Amino acid sequence: MSEARDPVRDLNNYLQGQRCGNLAGELMWISMRQGPGHCPVYHVTAVFRGVNIGIGHGPSLGSAKQGASVQALEYLQSNAS
Repeated sequence: MSEARDPVRDLNNYLQGQRCGNLAGELMWISMRQGPGHCPVYHVTAVFRGVNIGIGHGPSLGSAKQGASVQALEYLQSNAS
């Protein structure tokens, strides 16, 4: 049985595995909740070294963070030097 993909874990593993050292401590999450209690929408931004690198939205904090993680990992991988 294969393990389900977890974008948040994948991003963390990527940051921990960089040649220059563990960069996970430089990642910050900003979250905001909108909407009524019965139908919230969460907005999460991944910020790395002061740059917004991923934005996610969803009905739960977890789903919004996963969306932001996917964008953040794509950004970091495409801008790797």
